[in-house]
Amino acid sequence: MTPTNTAAKPQTLLPFTKMHGLGNDFVLVRKEDLESLQTGKEILADWQNQGSSLARTLCDRHFGIGADGFILVSEPKDTQCEVAWTFLNSDGSPSDMCGNGLRCLALFHKLSDQHETSDFFVETNIGAMPVSFNGADNITIDLKEPILQSKQIPFAGSTEQAVKQTIAAGGKSFVVTCVSMGNPHCVIFAPPIAENEYFDYAPQIQALKEFPQGVNVEFVEVVNRKKAVVRVFERGAGPTLACATGAAATLVAGVLEDKLDRQATIELPGGSLEVEWSDSDNHVRLTGPAAFAFSGVFDIGTASGRQS
Repeated sequence: MTPTNTAAKPQTLLPFTKMHGLGNDFVLVRKEDLESLQTGKEILADWQNQGSSLARTLCDRHFGIGADGFILVSEPKDTQCEVAWTFLNSDGSPSDMCGNGLRCLALFHKLSDQHETSDFFVETNIGAMPVSFNGADNITIDLKEPILQSKQIPFAGSTEQAVKQTIAAGGKSFVVTCVSMGNPHCVIFAPPIAENEYFDYAPQIQALKEFPQGVNVEFVEVVNRKKAVVRVFERGAGPTLACATGAAATLVAGVLEDKLDRQATIELPGGSLEVEWSDSDNHVRLTGPAAFAFSGVFDIGTASGRQS
């Protein structure tokens, strides 16, 4: 049967790569591929509005590709960096840092460009982030110094540092230590309880006035001074299988509360990460894997302006 509409449709198929770090998954797109499409040019021209919509569309697990976050890969302006990124959560909100996403970007960079260097920098909104690539199962990222000042996290408390502060949510009190690793974290050391009970409280904690920019919430069970088990409810994504900056924040909070040593294994639902808070330079370094899932093309013809 002859089609009634023979008009050619504009090309809107966008190449993408799906990757994950311990099950924390991301859609990666090259900026140059987005720029090659007319719809992509329109999205980039109004990035503040349409970039958020694109992220929600691609990350939708029913109508899109499905992911916890979206990474736009671009050429760096900083000459010391090999690659740059823009990171958006699955709800379209921006975040300056994501440790699992950064490791995935490192693997994407190595696989796609075949760079021979094992140590390089990634350009981010919070500066050049060092990466040491020793294989897909052994990627170390330097998250630099943790931010502990309440105003900079931000945590709207009365103390200079938010260590062992009491907050109330859902009719329950929690003792929390707050840290920023480029994004805000609220770490709660608690006895083992059902995961659904953790996550009943997490959205209420995130909505508190003490966290004007929202917050990632970590519920932590300390096994010993060298190991902790963590459940994460991420800002802009909800419960995830892993959160690398959350693992880093957990270690820092554990040291501040004298519950963990400066080097420990942080176990998440998707697997474990090795985290160290250096006594010599105050930097937090994290080692873990990244994995390629699949690649393909996605029709972004209806992505602009879509609400997920």
